[in-house]
Amino acid sequence: MLPELHPGRAEALLFDWDGTLVDSQYANYRAMADALAPYGVTLDQEWFDARTGLSSADMVRVLAQRGDPRAALPVEEIVADRDRRFLADAARIRVHPEVAEVVSAHHGTLPLAVASGGARLVIETTMRHLPYQGLFSAVVTRDEVRRGKPAPDIFLRAAAALGVPPERCIVYEDSDEGIEAAHAARMAVIDVRPVTRRAR
Repeated sequence: MLPELHPGRAEALLFDWDGTLVDSQYANYRAMADALAPYGVTLDQEWFDARTGLSSADMVRVLAQRGDPRAALPVEEIVADRDRRFLADAARIRVHPEVAEVVSAHHGTLPLAVASGGARLVIETTMRHLPYQGLFSAVVTRDEVRRGKPAPDIFLRAAAALGVPPERCIVYEDSDEGIEAAHAARMAVIDVRPVTRRAR
């Protein structure tokens, strides 16, 4: 395991999904861009990449608030279409091996949870194709909380599901929103981007 990913004395490990446990960035972008295209919205990948901590629904809402006259976007329909498009490519998604090594090293010795702004159906379907199946004691998604990242709700719910106080958890994240959410939850956080992007 890389030293910069070692959790130290943490008593529970919480992992974001997209971009942290799995390399799904381009697949997510393509699915969202294709779902928005019928509504005349062109999604810039750089803009998308800077907001990966947002849920799909929150991202569509942000797009709808940008002052575009076409902004009356049907959020639920677009998100459902995005999810369908993404799931069509689920078998092609791969793990980030450096983060997967952290999971493997601590499975069975520390409680582990997925804490993601993604949809449960998407995560669980994708997980079936990956070596993560059965390794996490809890999976908490945007579907289970009132507020997504950067609010702390997802991480706090994951910590509660594991039965570990927030201040004894450590979060693995790859987005500014996720890091903000971890700090708001009073959790230590490891930004995996220097590792995962170096490995590309």
